[in-house]
Amino acid sequence: MQTLIVELAVGYDKQLTKYANDMPTPFPYTLTAPNLIVLDLTFSDSSDLIFPTICPRSLRKIYIELENQPFSWDMFRVGVEAEAIVFDNLVNLSISGMVQDPDADNAMANDLDMRFPKLERLVLTNSYLARNEADAMMAHGLKRFQHEGSIIAASQLCKQPFGNLDELYLCWEKKKYFDEADSFVPLANEIFNKTKGIEYVQCEIRMPNFSRNMDGVDWPYLTHLSLGFTMTFKALFKMLPKVPNLVQLDMIIGGYDRNELTKTIRLLTNIKKHYPTPSLSKIKKLLLADERAALRRKSYFQPQFRKALENLKWYWPQLKDIGYFD
Repeated sequence: MQTLIVELAVGYDKQLTKYANDMPTPFPYTLTAPNLIVLDLTFSDSSDLIFPTICPRSLRKIYIELENQPFSWDMFRVGVEAEAIVFDNLVNLSISGMVQDPDADNAMANDLDMRFPKLERLVLTNSYLARNEADAMMAHGLKRFQHEGSIIAASQLCKQPFGNLDELYLCWEKKKYFDEADSFVPLANEIFNKTKGIEYVQCEIRMPNFSRNMDGVDWPYLTHLSLGFTMTFKALFKMLPKVPNLVQLDMIIGGYDRNELTKTIRLLTNIKKHYPTPSLSKIKKLLLADERAALRRKSYFQPQFRKALENLKWYWPQLKDIGYFD
């Protein structure tokens, strides 16, 4: 099979428009592939894995997934005399798993000259980039940036100017380089205070037991927020004035014993008494997930609780839709 792949790729080099490979196929050849548009590669942890050297000029989409495998951009350097790797037509770049210690000095990556003059969409998943890599990818007309992983890596990348960005999606979870949740809010505040003018700014936080840190948030331009932890409505009401442009909130309902659930229902039922003035919040959509669903226990979303939740439409006047995931 490996021989066949090599023969087909080499034999139809000039006709290739898409090349995808997810197995360790030794490929010690250079593909000129002048019409190659889509490149989709998975690097496994095989020590003898060799992928072709590919001319980057015609590529419009690149998807790279790494599994404990070192990666070098030199696979796109055609000819040892080339001083720069130029992705002339690349619009979409997705990289998953390029993990390095963010404090390590990657001299090889830092010395490399790369250019992405037409890049519009960048997706990074659990990936750390050297400074010059980030500079090159975010230097021009990037329209959509998606980052999933550690806030440490995100904060380093977001030091770059956002320029013409229309959409920003950030998903953060606890990683080995980020053990202190107390450091989260200052880093997040720094990022979100730079997002003025971006139409769609979404953040998903997958950090258990993080709700105690939400008092210090300052996220004036965040539009969509997904909380991967439980949070009381009192704490939520206290936080939301610091997120004034939020239009959609996803959160988990959970952690209630019978007494706490009764108090929550009472609070929502009598919300006009506790909060006599409607909030200035712009929330239009609220999605609620039931923590008990995974445990196959009786749902929190019984008729009495759902009826109480409807009172949020008075407190949040722009709220039109409450969705439930049992």
